[in-house]
Amino acid sequence: MISARVLFFSIHCMLAAMAGFAQEVTIENYSVDENGKVNLLINSSIDKYYLLQVKHHPDSGFSVNSAICFGQNGTTLISESLGAYPAEYYRILEYNMNAPVDIDTDGINDVIEMQSSGAPLNAAVEIPLEHGAVILNTFDAYHSVSVEENGTPWVSYLDHVEYTKFIILDFYTNEPKLFFINSNTYNLHEDFANYLGIDNMAPSVEKGQILYNPSVLSNNGTLGCFAFNFSNNETKDFEVIQRTHELLAANMPFLENNLSYFITANNETDYQNNISLFQNSRVPVLFETDVYAGIDYWGLNQTEGYGYFRLLMPGEIPDSKDIVLCESIPNSLPRVGGIISSFIQTPLSHVNLRAIHDHVPNAFIRDPLLIDTIANLLNHYIYFKAGQSTYEIREASIEEVNAWYENMRPSTEQIPPLNLTHQAILSLDEIHFHMHDGYGAKTANLATMHTFGFVDGTVPDGFGIPFYFYFEFMKYNGFFEQIQILLSDEDFLTNRDYRAARLAEFQDAIRSADMPSWMYDQFTALQNQFPPGYAIRCRSSTNNEDLPGFSGAGLYDSKTHQPDEGHISKTILEVYASLWNLRAFEAREFYRVNHFYTAMGILCHLNFEDERVNGVGVSADPIYNTTSTFYINSQLSDVLITNPEGAYPEELLMKHDTASANNYLVIQYSGLLSVDSLLMTSAQLFQLHSYLTVIHNQFAVLYRAEGNPSFAMDIEYKIDAENNLVIKQARPWVSYVPVEFETPEPEDCSFKLFPVPAIDYLHIDCLACDSITIQISDLAGRIVSEQSVYLASDGIVHIDLQSLNPGIYVAHAISNNSICSGVQFVKL
Repeated sequence: MISARVLFFSIHCMLAAMAGFAQEVTIENYSVDENGKVNLLINSSIDKYYLLQVKHHPDSGFSVNSAICFGQNGTTLISESLGAYPAEYYRILEYNMNAPVDIDTDGINDVIEMQSSGAPLNAAVEIPLEHGAVILNTFDAYHSVSVEENGTPWVSYLDHVEYTKFIILDFYTNEPKLFFINSNTYNLHEDFANYLGIDNMAPSVEKGQILYNPSVLSNNGTLGCFAFNFSNNETKDFEVIQRTHELLAANMPFLENNLSYFITANNETDYQNNISLFQNSRVPVLFETDVYAGIDYWGLNQTEGYGYFRLLMPGEIPDSKDIVLCESIPNSLPRVGGIISSFIQTPLSHVNLRAIHDHVPNAFIRDPLLIDTIANLLNHYIYFKAGQSTYEIREASIEEVNAWYENMRPSTEQIPPLNLTHQAILSLDEIHFHMHDGYGAKTANLATMHTFGFVDGTVPDGFGIPFYFYFEFMKYNGFFEQIQILLSDEDFLTNRDYRAARLAEFQDAIRSADMPSWMYDQFTALQNQFPPGYAIRCRSSTNNEDLPGFSGAGLYDSKTHQPDEGHISKTILEVYASLWNLRAFEAREFYRVNHFYTAMGILCHLNFEDERVNGVGVSADPIYNTTSTFYINSQLSDVLITNPEGAYPEELLMKHDTASANNYLVIQYSGLLSVDSLLMTSAQLFQLHSYLTVIHNQFAVLYRAEGNPSFAMDIEYKIDAENNLVIKQARPWVSYVPVEFETPEPEDCSFKLFPVPAIDYLHIDCLACDSITIQISDLAGRIVSEQSVYLASDGIVHIDLQSLNPGIYVAHAISNNSICSGVQFVKL
């Protein structure tokens, strides 16, 4: 075999001789486009054509012909298919159209080959398309010679992946001949070699395959990655890999710097031994172990459900009883009946978190519309069950669907915790765990972690705005009355498009509304607590999220107030408005949550800038169901974990009881790294393990969940710009089921209040009572009204509320010296 040194020396001599027919032109401008490809501007004319040559090292010759094009009058912009080298690595040669040469020495001059869509940079002679091609000028041309098989037992990474094969003859000579095999015609390289009449096992032959995976992030940062490797997973010298990479790219001119070398599991060791050669080149790599290409089904949330099966188009909002087929990641997803996606999700994507919380099936199925048993059920009511390794789908009756949903909903109205006696904006150091009913669990839990003894800065400093401010703002603008009008509108309750439009109008009204001067002044004082010139993160902290058994993930919006946006009240009103977005309203409606008791608190702290890593961790393993492990997802920089766009995150399992720096199992590495390595240092992983252990144990006590096997804590963390671990959120994992504590049964004098909310009168229904006293108190326990009444024969009495100010009150019925349990109500 000819050595790499002799190979490249001979090529250099050939090109140098050929350059004698050409004139080198000056590169007037060098730039790099958004895909990382070079753009070289030259002065040109239409009676010339131009060849772009490349060298791989500053002290080597221009050994690679990478692109060729006709000249234009005035100037011509020349590019190539791979990532850009520095300007000094390029030269451009000019040739006369009237005296063309034959750069690839195949017997046909360059001009004829370019005019006939031939391959002027490939010494192979053109063959009929039914056999293959010598150049792939377009993506369609690649499709025409590629296949996608349902199963390739001997090469598992080709399962359900579009690919074609290639073969290169005379590889170690000055005239390599590349053929893209029409894999629809030839299943094996040997069969194609027989067509050519050559020995495919000859030492001068190299062969392999080119894969295309639309769901993998390519070297240019966009989805859609081409990758090549060699037959039988053979390892090759780096010079062979590099030359194959260049030769394929030169004859696939439609590429956008998205061709990588595919490294299978068996040749990762060889790659590691030569890693410096790859890192100092423009040959990107893609690892088999990092790609989901072999997965055709993944049951992410394994349960069952019923609903109306529909294809979810971008921008559409599904109904709560829809089972949706998603072909792209939705920006947000309200409650639905089930999810099938044709794109790979991650276990902690916001789509899957919603599915887990809502107890609905969620699965990835490759190309579901090509499966008749799925496609034929579109726009029908269905039953769908996502299992671990398979799924079940069938048509269902409307009676089955309706019965299913009625059984799932709570049977009674849900009242979220609400305490309006907390009326001050406080620093997190002044807020404790049991104040969650006044500030929200997100704020209270973050504040509580300040007491856990973590290194200063681990938990952000900040402030909590209580629910009281939201209620005072809403009352000041008469918004509760507007909500009452909406809920009394039959069209609003039955017509979803109308409901979406009215809620959007209501949100706009909130964003543009005035607020009491005292409130504005307190927000001014809050803003002044932060250093000038820094962005402030304003995070939703409602009484309808981050709760045991209800995470509310993705329901409400958090906003960042930028230094140039003026008064912070602008951003606070945007967060307030998010309480009334369609997905949040419908989630509350489904779970029978009283809208008037739902309140928005806000957690404020400095915004994180330029973080190195962001991640989500759970103090259990809800994905693979291993025991005594923490599940950790991390990703580079600020690329989303919960809503990834093609870049799959790092997955680790950490052992609970092993306090060491190496107590983890790597499930997969981050898809944004070209080399398999962890995103965090051993010290950071050890610190994360220690802190997550403390968080689990401390909150288990606070939530009275010690010994509860369903309890776990879900945290969000970052490695900030200074390389410090920051924990920005902690909440119970969505599957946590609180243990109810037994309380004495009250006397059987329960009563009902209606309407809720009330305006001028409150109606009380108490059939078990004779004469009663109605005692009304505010949330501070002060009695504001007391009336002794005798009930009518129907057991209903009317209480005049006109003297009361708008707000939240508690009504008690006192019968025969026994006080029945209090019932909260809103007075508008």
